[in-house]
Amino acid sequence: MKRSLICGQSTYYMEEGQGVPVIFIHGVGLDLNIWSEQVKALSSKYRVICYDMMGHGKSACPPGPYDLEHFVKQLDDLFSYLNLSEAHLIGFSMGGLVAQSYTLANPHKVSSLTIMSSVSKRSKEQREGILARVEQVEKKGHKVTIEAAIQRWFNKSFMEHHPDIVKQIQQCLENNQPDAYLSAYRVFATADEELYEKLARIKCPTLIITGELDQGSTPEMAELMATVIPHSEVVIFPGIKHMLPIEAAESLNQLLLSRLSKYSKEEMTK
Repeated sequence: MKRSLICGQSTYYMEEGQGVPVIFIHGVGLDLNIWSEQVKALSSKYRVICYDMMGHGKSACPPGPYDLEHFVKQLDDLFSYLNLSEAHLIGFSMGGLVAQSYTLANPHKVSSLTIMSSVSKRSKEQREGILARVEQVEKKGHKVTIEAAIQRWFNKSFMEHHPDIVKQIQQCLENNQPDAYLSAYRVFATADEELYEKLARIKCPTLIITGELDQGSTPEMAELMATVIPHSEVVIFPGIKHMLPIEAAESLNQLLLSRLSKYSKEEMTK
């Protein structure tokens, strides 16, 4: 496993395996470590690359405000640094928004797109809810929303049987740099609105997945994205909330291996 800092100490990344590159992008407040089970499962067949988004983990935390283009440029810098002409993109939650935006800006560089547990065209009520949480963070600090997030993200039975994993996620959220977290959270709260009208321009094979019980990245949002993205399909994981990469790792990995194999074959027959 290779871990390194790139671009003048700006982006922390890791890679493992060889072959067709697959890039994983985590969600707001998290870091590349949420993909540990996916790295294990996919690196025997693919060159798996994970990185910390700006303002997260071991990557740089420049002063805000941030916008979606900052995250797109960071990903494009990673492509350039690693000399990647093309890759499969898999984005979770806010990472799904970054992946969508990158695909729109660089369609020739994206072999396939997986939008995982992400958001699209929030309703007025949903928008008010996320903006209320942003306001909470502004007034009381980034730790104020963590407990509620953990409850939204994990099923009770998983939390009871895997307290160590839940604690790791909680600590990751607590360790965020407050201003960077707030800047990223604002992007997450608003970027779906600017992206929705552009989604029909995504032409690569697209897999849209979420949990049946995900309150923020709902099955309805997944189905809505599929109606406007031409070459897309939806998979809903029954009984799962938000943390698909962790709570549903085994079945998720099987799905990803199946679809990446399919998409790679489709690319070869073009």
